[in-house]
Amino acid sequence: MQSKILKPKVLDGINAEAQIIAYALIETGCRPSEIANLLPENICLDAEVPYIRIRPTAKRELKSMASARDIPLIGVSLEAMKCAPDGFPRYRDKGNSLSAALLKTFHTRGLMPSKKHRIYSFRHAFEKRMQEAGLDYGLRCTLMGHKNTRPQYGDGGSLEYRRKEMLKIAHPVSDGFTQGLANLAP
Repeated sequence: MQSKILKPKVLDGINAEAQIIAYALIETGCRPSEIANLLPENICLDAEVPYIRIRPTAKRELKSMASARDIPLIGVSLEAMKCAPDGFPRYRDKGNSLSAALLKTFHTRGLMPSKKHRIYSFRHAFEKRMQEAGLDYGLRCTLMGHKNTRPQYGDGGSLEYRRKEMLKIAHPVSDGFTQGLANLAP
């Protein structure tokens, strides 16, 4: 991630929405379609703890009840979402188009560890990083939108708690990278 994907300008040449979505995936653990389908009211950048709300819409169901969740924005994902406070109209309800565009770019530029890796691999890497950092199993389930077979007590922790735990796995973001993202903003 650090040596290839989080370098300034590595995704230059593909449209701004696809670039922003790719970066938003890295620190959220979201499915690509969950980011692509975010509505403006579910992007909460002005909150004390900036976060996104993954919710069903009239046109779109979620994979499961557990998929509805609030995810703090940290690191590269926070910087990316600042560039798209209104979401991603180009890719709304077009997850296959998004995945195809990103996958082609990532493979052509040698940004994936192998030909078997997909854009969805960001999600798997996020969970692995949480596991290796010792984040609580229940919190990992909450952030990933996975059903937890344990009895549910509480709401999975405050956004502040979630952010504090997620910061344990955040990738450092360089000023050059942040400046490059700022150029993508509408």
